[in-house]
Amino acid sequence: MNLESVYIEHQSELQLHLARIVDCPEIAAELVQEVFIIFSKEIRRQKIDHPRGFLFRTAKNLAYDHIKHRKVTEKHINNTSLLPSEEAPSAEHQALVEEKLSIFSAIVDELPERVREAFILNRVYGMTYAEIAVELNISGSAVEKLISRALLHYRQQFKIRQSDLSND
Repeated sequence: MNLESVYIEHQSELQLHLARIVDCPEIAAELVQEVFIIFSKEIRRQKIDHPRGFLFRTAKNLAYDHIKHRKVTEKHINNTSLLPSEEAPSAEHQALVEEKLSIFSAIVDELPERVREAFILNRVYGMTYAEIAVELNISGSAVEKLISRALLHYRQQFKIRQSDLSND
C-alpha cells in the first residue's frame, strides 16, 4: 500500500469531513496530518484492508477528542473569568482543577472505543440516547448500556485517582 497515493486520494475529503465536525479548517488540516501520521505507523505494523474506513474512523476519534478538550477548556475559562478578581481562584486551586481535568481526560481515553464514542456524544455534544442510537446505528438500550458502562468506569477510576491525589 502506497501512503502517498492514499494521501492524495483521501486527504481533501477527509479535511472537509473534519472541518464540518470541528468547525475550523485550520484545525481540520492539523487533524488530517495527525490521522496520516497514525496511518503511516499502523501500515508498518499491520495490513489495513480498508484504508478509507481506517482514516475516517481515526479522524472521527481525533475530532471528538479535540472537541472534548476544547469544551472542557472553554468551560474552565468561562468559570474562572466570571469570578471577580478578588475572588479569583488561587494558583493551587487552578492546579487542582487542571489535575482533575487531566484525570477526566485520561479516564475517558481508557474507555473502549464504542463506549467512549457514546459517552462523548452524550456528555460533550449533549446528544440524547435516541440520537446516539441513530448516529451509531445501534438500539437505544445498547446506548444506555454503553453510557452506564462509561459512567461506572469513570466513577471507579476517579475515586481511585482522586484518593491518590489527596495522598500526595
